Amino acid sequence: MKQNRNNLFIGDSYCTLFACSAYKLLKSRKRIGYIDVMLDVKGKKNVEELKVPLTKREHYSDLKKAFPKVINAIRDRMGIDAIEETGTKRDKSFRYVGHNDDPLADLWNYKFVNDLKQYWQFCQDSAGFFPSSWVEYFFKDCMDLLEMRRRREKGERVLTSSMDRSLKNIDMLPFLYEAIINKKVLCITYKPFNKASIQLIFHPQYLREYNGRWHLFGHAEGEVPEWTYDIAIDRIEELPKEHEETAFLSAPSGYYDNFFCDKVGVSQHAGIKAVDVHIRAHSPYMFSLVETKRLHHSQLTTVPYGNHGDGSYGEFKIHVEVNNEFIGSVLQLGADLEVVAPDDVRQLFAERIEAMQKMYQPINHPSEEHPAEAKIGSKQQ
Repeated sequence: MKQNRNNLFIGDSYCTLFACSAYKLLKSRKRIGYIDVMLDVKGKKNVEELKVPLTKREHYSDLKKAFPKVINAIRDRMGIDAIEETGTKRDKSFRYVGHNDDPLADLWNYKFVNDLKQYWQFCQDSAGFFPSSWVEYFFKDCMDLLEMRRRREKGERVLTSSMDRSLKNIDMLPFLYEAIINKKVLCITYKPFNKASIQLIFHPQYLREYNGRWHLFGHAEGEVPEWTYDIAIDRIEELPKEHEETAFLSAPSGYYDNFFCDKVGVSQHAGIKAVDVHIRAHSPYMFSLVETKRLHHSQLTTVPYGNHGDGSYGEFKIHVEVNNEFIGSVLQLGADLEVVAPDDVRQLFAERIEAMQKMYQPINHPSEEHPAEAKIGSKQQ
């Protein structure tokens, strides 16, 4: 425990991040300064990307604490000459020149052992979050699976999901995942909604879950769309077979990140383009809810909640394709959320709401039409 408490590299603070970065850079035996460590931690390539001077950067005080601790720790182990120090006080740089390539190996390795233990603990608990087919497949040859089952049976899990994980064909997930990783073309018997079954020569490229349902995306030969063809895995009729006669076609790097960038969920419609949708929240609670539980990653607050000339509200702007999932995610939040622009999107929402309202007109039950007869019937019973 003492080693853990005094270890520079263990923890989740910025001091720890800067210490890990400084040690990694020093081990490269290149000459480095405070600015190099800040760039590394912030994921920047050059000083211009920081936009503000180093000393005015957030967490600079943590950097000033962490870097000297790493330098002193190395000097304590390897001697003062193990670190070359040049430059002025304001522009000082350091270079590791010691004979040992990993002078703080015991502390560094202890960090990775500690990280591994944390990861192992997460894997144990994730059995309550991921579909059981994932867990049973990837842990099938280790004792961890027995421990996960024991914890589930004793009610000791601390991580679960509200989603139903018993979807049809959920056990195919590991097989489809392996097909993507190993670049295997598949022959899939698939039944689209309200259509006859079809045979697909399919190049699986991407798995995506939305609202508890899993979808497989890829290249379907001779189909429309040929690329980004969407297969709901619960509509696959039997375990796919490998189609060895066909060479696998991979998606370009980042293809699906870009494809889903402007979408909520998975729906795709030919010709639809992302637009700026302006949404108004009419209560403090709804404004706070949408501000924290964002409808889409592009969401921006354009009007803070408050009293305005035409009422009390706040507004958001979202750049998104207006598909069924987006419409549903807005409507499910109720009457305190209003789409105000653009006009065609507002009209689309109005038509959906009107159609729903017609379905919820009062129903005339027999007991209401003939109350006297209903009472007589109840007495006879």
